[in-house]
Amino acid sequence: MGREEQIRQLLDERAARVGPSPTMLATVKSVDEGEATCVLSDEETALDYYDVRLRPVLDGKESITIFPKVGSWCLAVRLENTDEWMVVACSQADKWRLMIGEAIIEQDAAGLQIKKQNDTLRQALELIIQAVMKVVVIQGTNPDYAKLQQALTKIQNILR
Repeated sequence: MGREEQIRQLLDERAARVGPSPTMLATVKSVDEGEATCVLSDEETALDYYDVRLRPVLDGKESITIFPKVGSWCLAVRLENTDEWMVVACSQADKWRLMIGEAIIEQDAAGLQIKKQNDTLRQALELIIQAVMKVVVIQGTNPDYAKLQQALTKIQNILR
C-alpha cells in the first residue's frame, strides 16, 4: 500500500469515528422518475440506499432534475444530519429536465423537447415548414422543397 493510500485510509478511519461519511460513490440500481428518487448500491459497504433524492426538496416543484442511467456511478451527499441522500452528479444520464414556470426543456435518447403549456418547438417548426412547402411562386423561384423536406426530417429527428 502506497503512502497516499495509507493517508487516505487513516483519514477515512478518523472521520468514521467522528461521524458518518458526508458523501458516497455508488452505482444506480433503479430510478423512479415519478418520485424523483433512485436506489443506490454502495459496493464498499454492500448496502443499498433506497429513496435517494434526485433533487434536494421533494415538494412537487421542480427546477432541474438529472435522471441517472441504471448501472452508472453516482456521487451522493448526505442531507444535513439525516440518513437521507441526494444525487449531485452521475457518470451517465438517461434524461434531464428543466422546468421554469409552465416551460419545460427535456432531453433523453429520443431527442430534445422544448414545451410551454401544450405547444412544442417541434410542432411550431413543422407548421412553418408545412406552410412554406405549399407556397407556389408565379414569378421568381419556388421554395426548395427538397431542402424543406430535409429540414423537416432533421427537426423530427432532433426534437420530440
